Amino acid sequence: MTERPALFRYRYFFAGEPAGEGRLEVRPGEEGVRAVLTAELTLPLPKTRLRWQTETDPEGFSRYFAERVEGREARVFTVERLEEEGVVLVSQGKESVALPYLVPYHDPLSLVLYLPRLSLVPGEVARFPMPGGRVYVERLSDLEAEGRLRQHFRLRPGLSLVQLEEGLPVRLAQQVGDHVFEAVLEGVEEAKRRRRWV
Repeated sequence: MTERPALFRYRYFFAGEPAGEGRLEVRPGEEGVRAVLTAELTLPLPKTRLRWQTETDPEGFSRYFAERVEGREARVFTVERLEEEGVVLVSQGKESVALPYLVPYHDPLSLVLYLPRLSLVPGEVARFPMPGGRVYVERLSDLEAEGRLRQHFRLRPGLSLVQLEEGLPVRLAQQVGDHVFEAVLEGVEEAKRRRRWV
């Protein structure tokens, strides 16, 4: 997706109305990618803050995923791959369960970051494990927007649509109830270096 640290800024829409904004910071490295998605959503009500964090291995599969949602209440969900123990530790609140680690898997954010690596032709479908299930990625026909071609993917379950332009996720859409929730890329900039405090 990107070889250098980058910050992607998104605007969100719900049923065609402005619904907030967010940032996706991606930091590639030799050991994999670290990425954090933060979002402030005003629609649908109540106002919600969302934070997704992923750490991948060099092949792009998930090592660690955390989701924090703050709305009417706060909830935290984590999935961690513990290869030496041979388990995947899934935690929600104070409850944890260890699942056997059988094959590399994706989390929702690592999967979006992985899409540019796929070499599917329109009509082909790839299947990837996720903790507790699987996800299917179908390559749809390319789209043209403002004279540029976009790769188009459908993800199931959940019926999400993702459009990539030059390997960057420029539009994501998902059915939520009777309406569509969309994320549209507004801009990309180089991520600032993080300071290390002594």
